[in-house]
Amino acid sequence: MAGAFPVRKYRRAFGGHVPGVFVACNDMRKVRPHRAWLATWLLASLIVVPHAAGQDGGAASPKAGRPVFDLMLLDLRDNVGGQYAYPSMKQALLLTKSFYGVAHEALGAAAGDRLWLRILSISLFDVAATYLPPGDSWLHEEWHRSVMNSRGIGSFNDVYRFRLFAETIAVSHVKDADLIRLKRDHPADQVRLAEAGIEGQYALVTELEKDAFFRGAQQWHLTTYWLNVANSIYYVWSGATAEADELTDEMNAQDGPDVEARDFTGHDFTAWVYDLHRPDEPYEARGVHPSGVGIDRYIRYSDLSGEEQSFLRLQGRLALLNLLDPNLLGLDGWWVDDAQTWRLGAAVRHYLTSFGYAVDANAFLRRRLGLFLTAHLYRNAQRWFPGLEAEALELPLMIAGLELRLDVRSAVWMQPAAQRFRTSAAQAGYLGGLRVSLPVGRHLTIYAEAERKAAGWVAGNVHLDSATALRVGLRGGW
Repeated sequence: MAGAFPVRKYRRAFGGHVPGVFVACNDMRKVRPHRAWLATWLLASLIVVPHAAGQDGGAASPKAGRPVFDLMLLDLRDNVGGQYAYPSMKQALLLTKSFYGVAHEALGAAAGDRLWLRILSISLFDVAATYLPPGDSWLHEEWHRSVMNSRGIGSFNDVYRFRLFAETIAVSHVKDADLIRLKRDHPADQVRLAEAGIEGQYALVTELEKDAFFRGAQQWHLTTYWLNVANSIYYVWSGATAEADELTDEMNAQDGPDVEARDFTGHDFTAWVYDLHRPDEPYEARGVHPSGVGIDRYIRYSDLSGEEQSFLRLQGRLALLNLLDPNLLGLDGWWVDDAQTWRLGAAVRHYLTSFGYAVDANAFLRRRLGLFLTAHLYRNAQRWFPGLEAEALELPLMIAGLELRLDVRSAVWMQPAAQRFRTSAAQAGYLGGLRVSLPVGRHLTIYAEAERKAAGWVAGNVHLDSATALRVGLRGGW
């Protein structure tokens, strides 16, 4: 259950009606408390407006235009073959980013110089977009589905049911037999499956931040940042509450014997911590569903051991590290020198992973060219493991009179062997990627990229085993 808000006590307090400010979350039976969009808007108005009015929005390449959309047309390995599907993780991420980019650009243009109208209209749009494909709820669910797709498991994203302001949205039509097979044959993927939703939401925020810093995107995304970051923090924390257990019991009763209607996991993070600590326990050990039909998929907080409960509470506290991001205050970077030749930005990310968790320190650097650096600290039950990543953006290259741009990405890491939670053994890994972009006029760029990774967890890459990807897409703006 992604975002199991303690809704019962609010129902009682408000005579059985939950205020509209507490609206539905992005997974089955999940309610987002932070959908207090009015508070977000007020924060933006009081703190960010003075900065937003004078920001330079970054410095784009003269021929790149301001990026608004980025559509990946083909993602080889994930789009082809009998067990793969569209969209891949990367395609879903870029489609959602483009959805917000186009909408925010249009709303900003309509508002003109009226900054208050720009902020209000975008904030209202972001709240409504939660319930629509390809908004952030859709992205959250598609990243869950991508993990299942990679292992040949079918599912359905209930965002396509267009239930505006619904309390519950499921990833449904998942067979018990497929979940049994996944846990038996790929226990690390079973763990990753549960955390993939908020991994996608953090990836969305990071992608928007990179566009603002490196490519001069000027859309106002502050509400999007807050809705995704605050929800993800709260959702992890909410797993350690009695109210989440009560809500899980309610939903089990509502599902009844209809297996197809059930969500694939219930509360994401009670399931995540349960499977993390019990990789060798058969999925069937969850027991029989209260209706007597199928497996009891949803893990309650009370089902967890004391060690598991403690670890989940720790993750709820560590999730607050995601607030160490100046972009949440509308600050996408600072000029380091008076001549404004060096620009610097930073952010911290806390991720749940297939072996435990990761804490990332991101640095944004720009001096003519862009450099995105990440120091990774990976953690399981036994020890810390290090990693480093670097991405150079918009490197110029002339070939046969064509003005190309290169993005080069590389990473190295040590992670727990076999993605296990209880091991001190380390396994080395790497990632290398190259994107070649060709500007077509001022407002459109076509690109092709290749990427190769070793076995290991990488945010935004669905494969825990080694994998090669070939991708083609379009990026554009005005």
